[in-house]
Amino acid sequence: MTALAKIEAPSREDRQNHGLLTLEQSLALDNETAMGLYAAHLNKYMLQVFDILGLAHMDIESAQGAEITLRDGRKVLDYSGGFGVLGLGHNHPRIIAAERLCHDRKVLDCIKIAPHKLQGALAYNISRFLPEPLDVSFLAVSGTEANEAAMKICERVQTPKGKTKFLCFKGAFHGKTHGPLSLTTATDVQSGFIMGVPKENVVFATYGNIASVREAIAREQFEKGNRIIAGIVETIRGTSCHVPDPGFLTEFAKLCRENDILTIFDEVKVGMGRTGKFCAFMHEDVVPDVVTLAKTLGGGKRELGAMVTSQALFDKAYGNKNDCNLHSSSFSGMGESCAVGIETLNVLEDEQLIERAGLIGNYLRARLEELREKYPRKIVSLRGKGCFQAIELNFGQQIAEKAIDIRTNPLFVTYETVLIGAMARELYERHGILVHFQPGARDLLHLMPPYIVSEAQIDRLIEALDDVLGRGVADATVRFVVKNIKRVLG
Repeated sequence: MTALAKIEAPSREDRQNHGLLTLEQSLALDNETAMGLYAAHLNKYMLQVFDILGLAHMDIESAQGAEITLRDGRKVLDYSGGFGVLGLGHNHPRIIAAERLCHDRKVLDCIKIAPHKLQGALAYNISRFLPEPLDVSFLAVSGTEANEAAMKICERVQTPKGKTKFLCFKGAFHGKTHGPLSLTTATDVQSGFIMGVPKENVVFATYGNIASVREAIAREQFEKGNRIIAGIVETIRGTSCHVPDPGFLTEFAKLCRENDILTIFDEVKVGMGRTGKFCAFMHEDVVPDVVTLAKTLGGGKRELGAMVTSQALFDKAYGNKNDCNLHSSSFSGMGESCAVGIETLNVLEDEQLIERAGLIGNYLRARLEELREKYPRKIVSLRGKGCFQAIELNFGQQIAEKAIDIRTNPLFVTYETVLIGAMARELYERHGILVHFQPGARDLLHLMPPYIVSEAQIDRLIEALDDVLGRGVADATVRFVVKNIKRVLG
């Protein structure tokens, strides 16, 4: 009997009386029942994806640091890192203490008709980590909302000049709300949507290629200069883990300023210390007009992001009493979220976690280099910086073709999907290691450990990778197909 079959639709009387689950009941749900609720009331198709990867039955009891504890007592090492959210790891004790302090003092969470002291304090703390003149923040609840705010502030400043276009890079990821979605081409997430920024208002260049940027700007000249509002760039590519050559960001910003184009540096995934600097752009001597932050800013416990700019740019866009609230959000700057953000920044400072992210990232890269030397035909390259690394794998399509015919099965879009999925599932099922991959880069295994990960925990990852690579792609693929045979044949 499936989990879904066990859950009966509530009667009319139950609906009238709501028949709600209590929090204690919700926490105590067995995994089969919980997944039935997920399928019935959230997204049954996403649950199928989790099931293909062997993760739908991961019955989680708790999490601490880099580890997830399952109800059967097994410990799982989390190298997926919430796609960048878990810089401090799961349930950092100081973040929990900050939340508890807010509860004990009954700290005000929401007020919309007056300022909140914690909002100003958080914005001040953010500014202490950034170079001048990046002093003014808009507090958001996600990375895409921070990028939305960045786009809008640039539009307010530039559209009166007749500028109507954004410059971005092919294969970028900036978010899934309508504005950033228009600039996101890392994977096919635009199909079926009306773009917030029409396609004719988006100019593309090649990432890491300053000549391509120069050519893109030259194509957009008109009698008043050029039509480009702002250029937005991921300081390290979130999907492909591509680190641009040293100096690229500096040259990009210089070229934009020479042409009256504002610069937005998207640090949503790699900011907040992940590369060994507070922001990845700080490895160079460059300052953007706008920077966006999120993910680790919430300490792994809160939805929190920020768009940070200069007072001068803010004043040009919103600098009067009539316009100062043109861009806002219901959940911008909630009290406890700000408290967690404040404490997160203090944890980074007090525990020297930014420096640690760089050092432990170097250790991770050195161990991965050992694997690359051992498996030169299987590992094409290593990418990334600090606590954001990726392994580019050499997948021979013929290996998968012998095990599975995907042409009539929509669950396996490409052979690369099968192969990368097989590797991820092997690491989890054989070794209790969670990794992830992105739809736009199916030959890359992403590793995003928290900054507090230990050398011993990295050694455990390397041993697991060594075992899976040593067994071979064919072995992993066959096991993966057997696990999903009903879907393949169905």
